[in-house]
Amino acid sequence: MSTRSHVSPCGCHESTLETQPADGCLQHLRRVVGHAARFLPVQGPLGVFIHYNTLRSFQHRRFEEAVLEGADLYKAEPYLSEEAYQLERGRGRILDEDIDAVLSREPDLEILPGRLSRRELRRAMLIPGVRRVNGINISWQLEEGGWLDSFRSDLPPASAAALRVDSPQALWEACLARVKPQPPPPPVMPKRPRDVVLAQHGIDMDALIHPPLIRLTAAYLDQGIAYWPMPHRDKGLLKAARKIMPQAFAIFPAHFSGVRAEFLRQEAAGMDAEAVVLEALEQLGVPLSQWEDFVTEELLALRGWAGMVHMLEQDATLAPHDRVRCSVMELLALRLTYTVAALKDIAGDTLAWRSTPLPVPRFDPLTHVARVFDVVQLLGVSSRELAALADEEVARLVQEILASHEIERRRLLHLAYERRHERRVLIPLAKHRSMPAVVSSSNRLVAQVLFCIDEREESMRRALEEVDHAIETVGVAGFFGVAINYAGIDDAGGVSLCPVVVDPRHAVREVPVEEHEHLHLRRQDLRRLWGGVARNGFISSRTLVRGWFSTACLGFLSLFPLALRVLTPLAFGRFTRFLNRAFLPEPRTEFAFMRDDAASRDATTGLMHGFTTEELAGCVYEVLGPAGLDKGHARLVVILGHGSTSLNNPYESAYCCQACGGRTGAPNARLFALVANRPVVREALRAKGVVIPEDTWFLGGCHDTCNEDIHFFDLDLLPETHRGDLVRVHQSLDKARTLNAHERARRFEAAGRSVAPESSLRHVQERAEHIGEPRPEYGHCTNAVAFVGRREITKGLFMDRRAFLASYDATKDPGDEALAHVLHAAIPVCYSINLDYYFSAVDNDVYGSGTKLPHNINGLLGVMNGYQGDLRTGLPVQAVEIHEPVRILFIVETTPERLMKVIRADDELNEIVGNQWIRLATMDPDDGHVEVYRDGVFEKLAGDEEPLPVASSSQAWYEGKMEHLALARIEPRAA
Repeated sequence: MSTRSHVSPCGCHESTLETQPADGCLQHLRRVVGHAARFLPVQGPLGVFIHYNTLRSFQHRRFEEAVLEGADLYKAEPYLSEEAYQLERGRGRILDEDIDAVLSREPDLEILPGRLSRRELRRAMLIPGVRRVNGINISWQLEEGGWLDSFRSDLPPASAAALRVDSPQALWEACLARVKPQPPPPPVMPKRPRDVVLAQHGIDMDALIHPPLIRLTAAYLDQGIAYWPMPHRDKGLLKAARKIMPQAFAIFPAHFSGVRAEFLRQEAAGMDAEAVVLEALEQLGVPLSQWEDFVTEELLALRGWAGMVHMLEQDATLAPHDRVRCSVMELLALRLTYTVAALKDIAGDTLAWRSTPLPVPRFDPLTHVARVFDVVQLLGVSSRELAALADEEVARLVQEILASHEIERRRLLHLAYERRHERRVLIPLAKHRSMPAVVSSSNRLVAQVLFCIDEREESMRRALEEVDHAIETVGVAGFFGVAINYAGIDDAGGVSLCPVVVDPRHAVREVPVEEHEHLHLRRQDLRRLWGGVARNGFISSRTLVRGWFSTACLGFLSLFPLALRVLTPLAFGRFTRFLNRAFLPEPRTEFAFMRDDAASRDATTGLMHGFTTEELAGCVYEVLGPAGLDKGHARLVVILGHGSTSLNNPYESAYCCQACGGRTGAPNARLFALVANRPVVREALRAKGVVIPEDTWFLGGCHDTCNEDIHFFDLDLLPETHRGDLVRVHQSLDKARTLNAHERARRFEAAGRSVAPESSLRHVQERAEHIGEPRPEYGHCTNAVAFVGRREITKGLFMDRRAFLASYDATKDPGDEALAHVLHAAIPVCYSINLDYYFSAVDNDVYGSGTKLPHNINGLLGVMNGYQGDLRTGLPVQAVEIHEPVRILFIVETTPERLMKVIRADDELNEIVGNQWIRLATMDPDDGHVEVYRDGVFEKLAGDEEPLPVASSSQAWYEGKMEHLALARIEPRAA
């Protein structure tokens, strides 16, 4: 029988004279909370950090509208600051012609007929730019800033000449006479009780409510870190809090004296979370029409924890260990219970805040005048000319100046910023496309290496092809077409290794081979023993007696390994791995991936154990077919997944393969190779038009993008006839990873400008092993471009680790089915990475997580500043400090008609492209001409101002430079 109580009138109180929803207030509340939850972060626990579009809840809006709405909701910045863009203009990153091109696409208007248009006004305000007006004390700015002593020193020549016989004082007085002072802003009504209490009593209710709310939520969601688990977790967050908090002798902080009685009353009445929220909304006097705004603001006040609760409510399997029932409604009920209690204690009334306007922010009525004074100087309008203008002309001029406010100017500068980036990529790419191949192709390649499309592999692929011209590289999504739920021999449970937009239907397990079963059992026993020792040591440090003993005695001994970790991190890491190999058996393993039993074969729900031959052939075809690998394979085909390992890094998952759900792609690569080597699979592929030579062997491997290690799997299965091929590939990869480390090291100041390639490899390996390194690698910080097309188009082109490279051959895809398959995987993954970096860069305090230095890990869930705070979402400043926040530029080697047919057939892709969350261009497969997608139409790329430098090697082009570099053609003959 239900224990739900409806002791309160559900919030639709008579005083509001509002009509109840047809389906009742309860259903309306559920819709409101569900809608408000859409604005919460979608970041999961640390182990499954997935990049998302930070403003995904606004994805149905155009990008330029969405960033403004997001900035208003989250109190964030939509773009970089105006000063940052002007600095970029000063160093040539934005050209004046880019600003002119952007303005030419904006609506125009005559302001002063025959003398000034809107575009001319905005150009003057962007080149050289307006001065910042503080808006608080204009008189001080005029006097101390020297605004009345002389005109601006950076005026255009024509404007300076027009003002030569004028004076700043006269022009200021003319502005005072013609421009109306700024009216006071209208009164603002509060959205939350906290706003009024802070203004009237100087008490921040969030500072009161958040500490107990954080402690309760953190203890409830804890993943085994706490010494004592929270009691009553099986009953839900709200009920557990009501059981724990009102206990005898419990001490409540100031202003929460009524919380104990309220919890007891709710428990006695059997009120569930919905009843508590409905009652609180009525007590706070929130009208039905404002429920959504109020609930959204309350949840966003602690959006990190609320977002984590929401994520675990949607998918409990995201929790790494303890899976508890989560509910945003319960969190809201708990929050509002504390809010009502604190409001009663501080204000003595829970309704008065609704009718109390907030104080008007401080402002100076001369702000408008000062802005006009600065702009008319740029225009060269003298005091006499300003005085002679008609009233309606002055009104239009002032209106247009105010309409070209700071946010609008930043929008225009951002578009110019993206335009120059676009042209710096497309023009050199088109030039490279029109030139002969850098290296002529051989009759048959020695090897082909399939990499993930990840932009960090761009430099690795380029380095490999530079050191061995007989090796071809291919880019595919890093899960290699096998979406699986995978568990290794040491894993307690399975995890999804596929893009987040894909639900795996097949379970694959790593198992020991039969003759090594005894080693596996011994390994399990030793791991269990060591786990018990480690767990007891962890617990001992948190108890009274054992804590004192471990600190006094064992603490001294821990000094030595700590010193080694800090002073010689690489040597210490190698030593620990040596101990693991010496004492922990490593059984030879295999994958259980074939499905033969009838029960599993006929399964329609849940996970199926393994694949059928037809399914495996389909997985291989979906990778080889779109990439154009239908015939002529090399003798050795290496499938190289990637991951990232580092120490003391809560963001490690963000550096792993996003196509594998923030985990390593090694199991996918190993599985793909095993599958592609099966004769029955090859026979099925032949029926699909993919003919793999009999002497071709697939080999799985993994590349660690942090320490540059490369490992191969199942070498015992490699035929003797291919051992020589493997030796050559291994040597080439070893040289390539050294060059790749050298290219990466140029970004690290600690590496030095003249570090040798061998020393740079050691440097990046030390960074991965260093316990105090905040930048073990820069991750996706350089992402800006995605190219979908044949490798021959980009081969020999230095792209500065900024381009996702997906292999696709339009000449072998007449029906565009392969293109649809590639884009369905590439666009969601790449644009999510790109926008996560974009928003974390433009406002790292709100959209990002700030600096790593004060971060503390809480319950294996996330990080927060200090010991008690909101969970920080987004990326840390160390991950985005060199990032250029531009929307990713997708370049697809196809025609506009074929591309848009694929885009419009997919609702998600159509929304992303149509609302301009990405930039889009095509390169014709036949003649190579480029067309750019703008405002719903494709325009042919024109202009030739960007050069294509030529260098003898990648190292010759980048060495000694730390900044982002232009595209360059790498020609060994240029040496």
